[in-house]
Amino acid sequence: MKNSCSMIFIFFCLLAGCATKSVPPASIYTISPEWDSTRAQEETGKKNSTIIKMALVRGTRSLTGTEILYTDARYGRNSYAYSRWSDAPVRLLQILFQVALEESGWFGAVVPPTSASEADLLLESTLYDFSHHIKDDGTSDGVVRVRFYLIDNTAKTVTATKEFMSCVAAAPQNAQGAASALNKAATNVACDLVSWLAELGRL
Repeated sequence: MKNSCSMIFIFFCLLAGCATKSVPPASIYTISPEWDSTRAQEETGKKNSTIIKMALVRGTRSLTGTEILYTDARYGRNSYAYSRWSDAPVRLLQILFQVALEESGWFGAVVPPTSASEADLLLESTLYDFSHHIKDDGTSDGVVRVRFYLIDNTAKTVTATKEFMSCVAAAPQNAQGAASALNKAATNVACDLVSWLAELGRL
């Protein structure tokens, strides 16, 4: 009985030791581009009265969490253990695209998905990739790939669709490097989106 009590005591001491091991605090990253609204206005041209509404960005289950994803094999996908996005990529990009369109000055108004107001156009999007790609040669890229659909709200038809993909070299090859590269890649896609919509507006 005495030996049994001793074993139980040792067991709980080991559990306590495991519980008190320090875990590194998570590093939190976000998408935070710097916009040059003056330049954007010059590139897109004169503001019009068209109202565009943003639909929620769609994405696979892995893109609706806060993990910073990386792939180092053809079909492999993992996440950095102690690093996270401040929000899910689909929500971070939702805000990014809305701000990009607002800052462009091209539209009369850009309204969010939750708005009860009517709009002339609806912008839908599907996020296919938002991850750190590590290659066999030791290099790596932050990759963002999105397809957009411009919907005529009156006719309920697809006016145009376009896919954009941006690959930006990541250094160092870790979560911090991935976050920096993905910020730049996301900004590139947002700028391509603005240019595409502006070109459609001129047609």
